This record gives sequence, structure tokens and C-alpha cells, in this order.
Amino acid sequence: MENRNLASKYAKRVDERFSRESQAMLALNSDYSFTGVRTVNVYSIPTVAMSDYQRSGDHRYGVPNDLSRNVQTLTVGRDRAFTFIIDKGDKTQSQMVMDAGKALGRQLKEVWVPEFDAYVFRKLASEATARGNFSSEEITKENAYEMFLNAMEQLGNKNVPDKGRVAFCSYKFANFLKQDPAFIKTGDSSQELLIKGVIGEVDGCRIVKVPSSRLPSGCAFLLTHPLAATAPKQLEEYKTHADPPGISGFLVEGRVVYDCFVLDEKADAIYYHGEQAVLRDLNVTAAVTGDGIATILINPGMPEDGCSWYYKADTAAEKLTYDADVSSWSVLDGSGAEVSVGENTHVTVAEAGADGKAKAVGFVKLA
Repeated sequence: MENRNLASKYAKRVDERFSRESQAMLALNSDYSFTGVRTVNVYSIPTVAMSDYQRSGDHRYGVPNDLSRNVQTLTVGRDRAFTFIIDKGDKTQSQMVMDAGKALGRQLKEVWVPEFDAYVFRKLASEATARGNFSSEEITKENAYEMFLNAMEQLGNKNVPDKGRVAFCSYKFANFLKQDPAFIKTGDSSQELLIKGVIGEVDGCRIVKVPSSRLPSGCAFLLTHPLAATAPKQLEEYKTHADPPGISGFLVEGRVVYDCFVLDEKADAIYYHGEQAVLRDLNVTAAVTGDGIATILINPGMPEDGCSWYYKADTAAEKLTYDADVSSWSVLDGSGAEVSVGENTHVTVAEAGADGKAKAVGFVKLA
């Protein structure tokens, strides 16, 4: 018999999960308009070489050529959606805690925002790595601040403005940084910035702590300037339909069209320090949908390129270390997949590369 979680007595207060607002927005600019179009062409104009002035002849300044132009084509490619139903009977018999408006807000905070942030951070890290603006040296409490300053030096040598830089770091790196005697926390961040995770400012650069679930695997920190990237949210549409045909209750639908682009001429304003041998946290939740069946949700709901999710249901959570082999586990077919758990009360989810070696792990207790 299907378990709809209806009870004779429900608490009127919902046990809400922790969430936070978007932090990736601190890394982006809104200089380019995608309103009404899917593709924007961005022009950049190169310069010409200097030459010695000739005091005689026809071309004293050198031979003039037409000044060329470079074109970067930005095409928005991500078109994502979600939908769910709140049955009117379920809402009534759960003392009205299944409110459609609150459920939509919960969906945006816990699912959409983490997906957007993770996509932006992965895109920035990938571009920095491809351009060689990258380090994989092991971070310790003795060298954390030195590694950060090395990254700042690299951006300075590329003429990136000092003011306005942002460093997004893991909590592990932040802990190392605060143990490094060379690091001095300014302590004057505004309340608004503290909410976004800003822990201090060094030479005009904000340092922001980010949950590892939103950062690339092995990330220590990602240093950037908002001039380097833009991330248009071309469409954000959310609808709540009351009593649509065939449903007694509410149908909630949402669609977001977005992307993130690194500008060719400003890509050197991104530096990535990664490949640390630490497990990234997966934010895993679950809902029991029937006898021995559970729906597993992971936020952000997308594994890294080349990676897959695996799970193991047992009477206790599985303890994993970095690069542990999970290839013998069951494959999890995406966030929102239903899995068989039987009498087991714990599900461990791992994210692993093609070699089956774990890069991230998360746990959920079903009962």
C-alpha cells in the first residue's frame, strides 16, 4: 500500500533544511543584454605592432593594414525545468503545511540556486585550467596564504584590476587560511556580505566561503574578477495552477533558461587552485515513496563532466576516503531517481569518475 505520509496529527511547523542564497552572483557582470535573443556576438579589437619611424620613403609610419576584429559568439544553451503536484487532500490532512507557495520557494532555494552556482563555478574553473592559470600544489595551514598571494600576483601580472576581485574558497581552505599567521582578517565586512559568506578582504579582494557541494571537486579556491564572466538568466518562469484539469489541488511548474560565459579577452582574470585530495560533500536528501522504495535527490543536481553517481543502501552509512573504489555499487540514474532500499535505513551516495574512484560523497538517513 502506498504510503502518502498522512497522519492523524502533524506539527504545523515544517522542519526546513538549511539553504543559502546564490554566491556565484558575486563573480559575474551584467554588461551584456540577452533580452529577446538567444545569441549575442561580442567583438574585441586587436592592436598592431610598433615599428621604427622611417624619415624617408612612402610609409614613414610603417605599412598600414586594415584593423581586424575578433568575434566571440555567446549562445544560451541551458533550458531546465521542474514540476510537482500538491494534492488538496494531502494539504488538508497535513494541517495545511504543504503550501504551494512555500514549496516553490523551497525548490528555488534548495535546487535551482545550488545548480546555478555549481554550474558557474565549474565553468570558471574549467576556463582557468584550460588557459594554464592553475595550480594543484597541496594546501596546508603553513602555505595557504602564500598560495592565495601567488594567485593574486598572477592576476596582477595580467593587468587585472586589484579592486573588485573575489576569491571563492572551500571551508577547508578558509580554515587553513585562518591558521596561517601571515593572514590578517579585516573583520569589517557588512552584514549583507557576511550572509554571502565573505570572511574578509585582502588588497581589495573579498574572500568568500562556499560549501564544497557547489565547488568543483578538489577545489581549494577560485580567484576571479566580475569583469571576466557573465551569466544571463534569460528566462525565470514559475507558475502555480489551482485545480487544473485532472487535478484536485495545485500544479507547480518552473522553467529557467540560463548559461555562463567567460569573455575571451578577460579570461586571464580567473585563477583556479584545485586537485586537492579531499572528498567534496554531496547534499543528499530522500523521500520514502513506497514500501522499500525511496526517491534520492542530490543538489546541485548534476555530476561533474565525466562523472557518475553510485549508491549503496545499508543499515549504516558507508565510510569513504578520497579515491575509494565504488564501481561495485549500484548506479544512481540521476537526481530524483527511485531506488530500492528494502529494510535498510541509510543510503550513501558517491560521485566518481570513469575509473570508479570517489570524488564526492553524501549520506541520507531514511528513518
